[in-house]
Amino acid sequence: MLYSSKSKTIALINSNRVTPPISPVGLEYIAEALSYHGYVPYWLDLCFQENWQAYLKKSISEIHPDFIGITFRNLDEAMTGSQTSFLAILKEIVDICKCISSAPIILGGAGFEIAPLEILRYTDADYGLIGNGVNRIVPLLKAIEENHTDKCPGGVFKRDDEIHINYLSNTTETMPDVYSTFKFSRSFANLEKYFSEGGQIGIETKRGCPKHCAYCVESSKNSHIYLRTPESIIHELKSLLNKGINVYHLCDSEFNLPIHHAKAVCEKIINEGLGNKIGWYTYCSPDNFDEELAVKMEKAGCIGINFCVDTIDEKMVKVLNKNHNYESLKILMKCIRKTNISIMFDLLLGAPGETKESAWYTVEKALELKPDVIGISLGVRLYPNTSITKQIYPSLLEYQSEGKLIGNTVENQNLLFPIFYLENSLDNTFLSQLTSLARTSPNIFLSLPPSEEVSYTYCGHNELAEAIKKGARGAYWHILHNLRKNKSHPPLSQ
Repeated sequence: MLYSSKSKTIALINSNRVTPPISPVGLEYIAEALSYHGYVPYWLDLCFQENWQAYLKKSISEIHPDFIGITFRNLDEAMTGSQTSFLAILKEIVDICKCISSAPIILGGAGFEIAPLEILRYTDADYGLIGNGVNRIVPLLKAIEENHTDKCPGGVFKRDDEIHINYLSNTTETMPDVYSTFKFSRSFANLEKYFSEGGQIGIETKRGCPKHCAYCVESSKNSHIYLRTPESIIHELKSLLNKGINVYHLCDSEFNLPIHHAKAVCEKIINEGLGNKIGWYTYCSPDNFDEELAVKMEKAGCIGINFCVDTIDEKMVKVLNKNHNYESLKILMKCIRKTNISIMFDLLLGAPGETKESAWYTVEKALELKPDVIGISLGVRLYPNTSITKQIYPSLLEYQSEGKLIGNTVENQNLLFPIFYLENSLDNTFLSQLTSLARTSPNIFLSLPPSEEVSYTYCGHNELAEAIKKGARGAYWHILHNLRKNKSHPPLSQ
C-alpha cells in the first residue's frame, strides 16, 4: 500500500532480549497488518543491541512517532529453577520512551495479557491491548485518536485515575478477521540473524486454545479460536524458505486442536511439495490425536512434538483438569511410533494434593511409555486469574507459613513476580533423588538453573546458545537431548 503524507507512524519495540534469541512473530504480524492499513511502522528490535538504552533513545528521538507499541512476550520464565522476571526491563523501556516522546505508549503481547491491569499500572504505560492484535491494533489506534478507547474491543485504558479493560466478552466485535487470511511475508525482523543464533523461527497456524488446564493463562482468557487458512500458512513458509530459513516452531498452544485444521495444514504442505524441504516442531495435546495425523505431520516435515502431559496420576489429572490417562497415552505413543517423529513429554509435579507417591508414579509411567525426552518442572507458577490460583489465593499466607510457596512473597500480592506452589512433600530428598535419576538418564531434564547439566531452562543456557551458533537447529529440548547423547556416546575419532 502506498503511504500518504498524512500516514501515521508507529514505533514497534521488541522488548525480549533473552538468549537464545526468539523471533517476535506476533509483532511482525502486527507490523505487516499496520502497513496494509496505511500506517508506517518503524521496527525497533532491542534483542541484538548491546547498548539497547542508547539505541532506543536515539531511535525514538529521530522517528518522532505518533504511537509507540511495545510487545511483552513473557512475564517471567515460569520455571522454579529461575526466578528471572522481565518486568524491570519493560518498565525501563516505558520510562525511556516517556522521557523522549509524548506519543501514546501501548503494551501488548502474551506476557502483557497475563495481567494487563497490573502491568499497565506497574509500568505507567498509557494503553494496552489484549486479544488478537492483528485484528484489533488498527481499531485501537483510531479509538485513541478519537478518544473513545472504552468502545474498542480488547482495549486497556485509563479513566478517572482507574485502569479499565474493555473485555472481549463484553463487546460485540464488528471488525473483520484480518488474521486468519492474511499472507504474512515476514519482512520486518532480521530473521536470518534470529535463525543463526536462535536455531528456529516461529510461525502460527492458529491462536487460542479450547482446553482449560488449571494452571494455564491461555485457558483463563476464554479466548476465541482463530484458524489461519492453509493457503496463508503456505505463503509464509515459502517466504521464510526464500530467506534460507527451513526449521520452524509452530507456536500454537496445541497444534492438534482442532484436529481437522491440523490435518488440513499438513495436507497443504504435502501437496505443495514442501514436506521434504522443511523441518518443524510443535506443541500438541495428548488427547484428540490419531495415527492419521501423526503420519501426515511426518510427511509435512514434522521432526518433534512436545506433549503437555503434566501428570499421569489419576487424582492429579483431575486437579490439573486434564483429560488423558495412562491407557490413552499408550495408544498415543503407539500412533506416533508408526513414524520417526521425536517425542517429548512435559511433566508438572507439585500441584495441590501431589505426594511423593503420585509424583513418582507419573515419572515411572512416563519412563515406561518411552518418549525420547522427558522434561520435569517442579512447582506451579501462580499466575493471576487461573483456576488453580483462584483456589490457592485465599489461603496464600497459610501456604507460605507451611513452606509451600517458592519465590517472591513480599509485596507481591498481585502475583506479578515469580511465585510457585510446590507441595512440601516434594522435599529436598525427593529433588535429590530426581536429580540423580536425571543425571543417569540422558533423556530426563529438570527445571533447574541453566548451569546445571540436566537443566532445560532455556533462557541464558550458554551451552545451548553455543550449539546453535555452531549449526544446531530445532526445538531447544531436541538440541539439548542431542548434546547429552553426544556426551554419553561421543563420536569415534577419524
